[in-house]
Amino acid sequence: MAAFASLTSSCLHGETDPRCLLQLLRLLNKGQQVVLPLFREDESTTKSISGMDLGRGGRDIFPSIEIFDAVAPYYPVHFTPPKNDPHGITRVMLHDALMAVLCEKGVNYETCEAVVDSGTESGDEIENMITLASRMMLERLDPPKASDYDPPTESNVDDKVDALRDLSTMFLPSDSKPAQQYSVNITRVPSAFLLEMSSSLARVHEEAVSSDNDDQKPLASAVRTFSSALAFSLELSANDTTRLWEAFVVSVTDRLSPTLASAPQGMHGRASTAYLASLAAGSGLATLNKVLSECMPRFLSLLSTLDDDIKGDVIDTGRRKKNRDEEKMSAAMRGIAALMSSCRVATDCWKRDNNGVQVHPHPLSTYTSCIVQRIAGVLGSSAGNHDEGSLSLAAVGALESFFTSVDLSTLTDEEMDSLDIISSVVSSVVLENIEERMDVDVNRNDTVWKTACARTLGAMIAIGMTQDDGSRLNASAKSLLPQCVTAATTTSSKSTTGVRQRYDWIVLAKACANGTERVSKQIVSELLSSIISWLIENQENSEDSLQLECFPAMVLSYLIRYGGSNVDAAFHCMVPPNTTPLDIVNALCKPLDGRNTDNGMNEEQMVVTRQLPVGMSHLQLPVSRAKEEETANAIIERAYSILPHLIPAYECPSSASSCESLVQLVDQILPPLSEWDEVKLCITFPLMTSILNSSNDVWNMLNDVTIEGLTSMVTYLAEFSISSDHETRSRSAAASSLFSILIHCKEDEGCNSIQALLENIVCSDLVDAASSLTQDLTAILTPRASCVPLESSARLPSFSRVEDTLNFVGLLGSAAACKGGTYSRTADAIAAFLVEMACNGNAQVPFAETAIHLAAPTHDGQKQPILDPSSHAYVLPAAAFGSMLSVHNGGPFWRQRMTHKTLPILLKALQAQAQSQNPPALGTLAVVCHMLCCLPAKLLGESNVRQMIPTLIAGLVYFSKNLQALTQSESISCKTSDVLSIILAALLKLLSISPEDLSKFIGIIIPSLLLLCTSTGSEKYIPKQLLALQCLETVANLPTRNAVLREKDQVVAVLSSVVDHPAFIVRQAVVQVRNAWFIL
Repeated sequence: MAAFASLTSSCLHGETDPRCLLQLLRLLNKGQQVVLPLFREDESTTKSISGMDLGRGGRDIFPSIEIFDAVAPYYPVHFTPPKNDPHGITRVMLHDALMAVLCEKGVNYETCEAVVDSGTESGDEIENMITLASRMMLERLDPPKASDYDPPTESNVDDKVDALRDLSTMFLPSDSKPAQQYSVNITRVPSAFLLEMSSSLARVHEEAVSSDNDDQKPLASAVRTFSSALAFSLELSANDTTRLWEAFVVSVTDRLSPTLASAPQGMHGRASTAYLASLAAGSGLATLNKVLSECMPRFLSLLSTLDDDIKGDVIDTGRRKKNRDEEKMSAAMRGIAALMSSCRVATDCWKRDNNGVQVHPHPLSTYTSCIVQRIAGVLGSSAGNHDEGSLSLAAVGALESFFTSVDLSTLTDEEMDSLDIISSVVSSVVLENIEERMDVDVNRNDTVWKTACARTLGAMIAIGMTQDDGSRLNASAKSLLPQCVTAATTTSSKSTTGVRQRYDWIVLAKACANGTERVSKQIVSELLSSIISWLIENQENSEDSLQLECFPAMVLSYLIRYGGSNVDAAFHCMVPPNTTPLDIVNALCKPLDGRNTDNGMNEEQMVVTRQLPVGMSHLQLPVSRAKEEETANAIIERAYSILPHLIPAYECPSSASSCESLVQLVDQILPPLSEWDEVKLCITFPLMTSILNSSNDVWNMLNDVTIEGLTSMVTYLAEFSISSDHETRSRSAAASSLFSILIHCKEDEGCNSIQALLENIVCSDLVDAASSLTQDLTAILTPRASCVPLESSARLPSFSRVEDTLNFVGLLGSAAACKGGTYSRTADAIAAFLVEMACNGNAQVPFAETAIHLAAPTHDGQKQPILDPSSHAYVLPAAAFGSMLSVHNGGPFWRQRMTHKTLPILLKALQAQAQSQNPPALGTLAVVCHMLCCLPAKLLGESNVRQMIPTLIAGLVYFSKNLQALTQSESISCKTSDVLSIILAALLKLLSISPEDLSKFIGIIIPSLLLLCTSTGSEKYIPKQLLALQCLETVANLPTRNAVLREKDQVVAVLSSVVDHPAFIVRQAVVQVRNAWFIL
């Protein structure tokens, strides 16, 4: 058997065929699994298997060295499969097979002894596959100076990260065996190797941290992760791996810790602090205690000079700072903070893995008193001065770690006195002089200092509120929390425009992040009550009142984003008598000025409640909107100024608990029968939409009653979305909700709700709208109506009606495509219909016998489509088709299917229009651009892309020469401006992925882009200008260098004239593009 293994490994030498190589590697690993357990690797082996002498002193040893010599040249694997490879062999497959051999994957070591610290009689360590392979991987990670290893040129960092990944595979327990505490492979290497590997890891980490290149950060993070994981696995079974743990952890700790006492501020000291802190955080209690015992006393002794300042008489502040090596002390203070944070992480993991059992005694209990003294020595001496130096900043950070990491119940009264003093200093920085300190100003030098104080104060409140035992810290937290909430919800007398963060907001966010759910619930409850109070106080129906910002809602939005998951849960679990989210909806629906509603109901009757009244006596009959239109609009505008701050709370997974009440509310007022139903829907639709579109997990948490309610309102949502009688923003939210319902709700076999909506609702509305638009355009474009100004088409309601209906058809097509299965045919029919309409102007409505015809452009309109209203109408179905392609939901193949159905229609239209001398039709041009932008080039096919490019270039040239007409066309619609945007977007994509296809058009593209760059239109034109500049910058890097160089002088000259553009963002882009052309 050993001879067979040797023979197999000898066959591997020089093998280059990946098929043979893969088979041989798998065969070798199979041989290891079967044969290796029969061998013993020491001299006392029982000769149970005779006749297998490999020539090594008569010992029967498995030929691991021969196998290693055969496979080592293939490590690391560098293999790129050829195009159209029929065998399907990848680099990952070869790498996995090679690692299986190197790691002896699947071998049962029960009959084999561990080789830890074992060796031959001559003193040489026994070489086995694990030892040899791990040394090879370590050499890849940390090549010695005399090494001949040549890392790949593309990324040395990635190569080292891969080496760490291979070492993890070798030595860390497999995820497939969670019960296994450590990998058996770690017992098959000597402790000397682990000592060497520990030193190499620390060295590689320091080199990565010291580098100015940000690309080295992933390597440093990977080193820390692997080191802590390996130390943790060694510590779990100390009886078997005690010597290995000592070699890996104790040695490096003893070697790095002396630097922390002499020069912690140096690069070596900072790197050592980070490495040891991560080692303590990710390992067990033994490693944590070892790191703390070696590092914490050194940091504390370095700060011992602070005691002299505290005990001495009044000393001049400048003299005190002079006597300190502040940079060194700041580094020591940050080291203490890092160790305390590591202790918190390690003890939390211990608590989680041991069913909530606390570590006793606490690992930091020995150092608590000294830490308090050192922090008080810095912050206590600066009371009233608000010292913002680096040492004070480090002390505030350490205080934050102290509150969240130390067992505060063990503090003495003297230590609590010191904490009270420094806590008052920190709270005064945040809470005193609210008007001066409320807004975070990035231009002020003390921003970092105040932010650190705010974070620390938040941590103190969180821990104090969590204790709830009547302690001094708990009493202090209970007194500070109301002050912070009041300060956070106080409106500044200064301008609040652009305010997105305040120091008091940071306090509350940190309190929620570090505290329990009860702390978050108390804060959120007070904020919801404050929102209700703000809405009651601002009931005036005036322009000034509507422009006020609701600070409590802004605080709530900030906490949702930065306060942790407890805030979301607290918001949605509110129940009476506390203020609930539904109470906010009620308050938003109240009429301003306390006026009665138009149906005679007072506020108490009008506001939605948790249980709506039912019966004929409560039926709300339709009334005219004109009667209370001003009040209704004021309510909607005020609500939409607050909803952006509330919507983040409805986008989290816990929002599913609030979905049922919103669905019940919407279900009872949809369709709206009164003006106030309309107001309620405008407010509730965005919230319900946020829940339904937040994530797929929300749909898994909805109960059957809620899903049934959502399904029942599909028809009403469709009618609401199409109707132009409703508010635009609420229609958009309703359509978004409908899309989510259609793709998530299951239907009975044979039912197709999307097709039913097309047949019963959309078809008739689309036919009527198209007929009305055709009649209106015909009336405008007839010779008899030549006196009618062109701009009159902009006021045609039929144009907007057709656009809304086609967009809704596109939404249904997107939902059908994402749903897949039998709905795919519906999606294909809708896509073909839209493309046919955009290219030819007429098509048959899907699943109906009715055909729709758009007004054909006149002869003059074909020559100048930008100013032709009929040509604008052709863009509408193209835009709807583009919205279908831009949806990201659904499976991976629906775009491929849709392309297969629609591409022949487009190519046929392109061939027909190629014979004309007129500019490209806007509808066909828009379809071309949408396909190029939204679909991969491989999906379209190279030949088809080449057929589309001439149309794209012709459209670019036409728009660049008719910019004045483009400005005039805004009076008709914004569709031509949208077409120019997608032309530039499609061009930019092709320049990036298929520059060779555009090489022959360079002489046409560059002048057209220059014309677009030099135009001085309105602010709405700036995005197009930026796209054109981006295209110019991409052209400068094209491989067709000669053609580009011919245009260099012209480009530089034209761009020089645009440098003085009024918009800063354009000037900045022009300078960047001009520099790119200068260096050609």
